[in-house]
Amino acid sequence: MSSDASHSESGAPAVPLLAFVTTVRHPLNSTDFALVEQMLRQSLTAWLRQTDERFVIIVVANESVAFAGGPRVDRVLVDFPPPSTEQTSRTGIAAVLRDKGTKNAIGLARARELGAKHVMFVDADDFVSRRLTEFVAADIGAPGWTITDGWRVQMSRRSVRRHRDDFHLQCGSSHIVRIDLLPATPFGLKASQEQLYASIGDRLERHLGSHMHLHDDLPLAPLPFPGALYRVGSGQSHSGNALGGWGRPITSHIADEFGVPSTPRSPRGIARAVLPSARALAERLPGLRAR
Repeated sequence: MSSDASHSESGAPAVPLLAFVTTVRHPLNSTDFALVEQMLRQSLTAWLRQTDERFVIIVVANESVAFAGGPRVDRVLVDFPPPSTEQTSRTGIAAVLRDKGTKNAIGLARARELGAKHVMFVDADDFVSRRLTEFVAADIGAPGWTITDGWRVQMSRRSVRRHRDDFHLQCGSSHIVRIDLLPATPFGLKASQEQLYASIGDRLERHLGSHMHLHDDLPLAPLPFPGALYRVGSGQSHSGNALGGWGRPITSHIADEFGVPSTPRSPRGIARAVLPSARALAERLPGLRAR
């Protein structure tokens, strides 16, 4: 296989209404790739719980990851080079835009092959509402939606924190877009990174590598309910964001909606979910003393 070639490993259901497209970081740009794979398996297990079965999950990765998702999970392998020479989870914006953008472009090409009507780019460690496909099915001709209201989740604390209004500017799992509004992918699954940049141009990084501009550039409506859980504090994300202080327990409703474990109903479990972490307290203590 040539340096930038790719191929699909598995089949997928015919004519999905919604394609979830996710990318896996290059193994050489991770300090713990086993953890990256573990978080991907957790997310895939949750995504597969959609209430409407007319969906497919497309995973674009540099090597086959260790999970079994069944026929709804379509794996596409690429051998794009690592975007950075540093073995770190925080490779810098330029590296993220190139690696994520070109892999999302390959995933978009696969979604077009499968006949998907809408596409959602989802970060490989996040969780989404199990009602999304059902919601899209009810208005299949709509341009799409932006998740402006969602949750941050710290899995080790079993804690969530509501994030309103500008969730889409923080989390990469924030947009559902009708596929004809996204850039054309004329070279298909065998496209090199150079071909992708040449054919897609500035939109490759602006709309496929970044989540910051889609809501402003496209006629997307706000999703009318919290649609995603943004995993923070894992140590393997590009942003390095944290929960941000006081949290809330993961209720049984949230757990069922997003496919995550609920908070243990013990005093210790509740306290750990609600109280800020030691790191957060240490960061805020100097500011509180200054007041």
